[in-house]
Amino acid sequence: MLSKKKMFIPGIVIFIMLFALLDYSSPTSEEMEEWMLDENDIVCTNDGGVNYCEKDNQAVWGRSGHFRNVGFFSSYERTYDYETGEELTFRTFGFLGKIIPMEDGRVWEVVN
Repeated sequence: MLSKKKMFIPGIVIFIMLFALLDYSSPTSEEMEEWMLDENDIVCTNDGGVNYCEKDNQAVWGRSGHFRNVGFFSSYERTYDYETGEELTFRTFGFLGKIIPMEDGRVWEVVN
């Protein structure tokens, strides 16, 4: 029969390795931004350090956003404005290298 002490040390090692794997596989803000632009058909060009973005042949501006990485998952929210004043908000959740679109609601409040 294994003692608690002999079980504790391998348990800690496995926990550290698992947490390191989850942290390593969590998407970065750049990966989430690139995925979000591709997924929502927003095309951006860089002209002299200034990004110009279009969606459906209309100019959009990135107004605000935030990225949160808590080690084993990450979340990203970005708001864009059309010239007309219409607002687009995209939310994404990243876990184990996968990026999932999210809607505003209870689940988004929990992960953010």
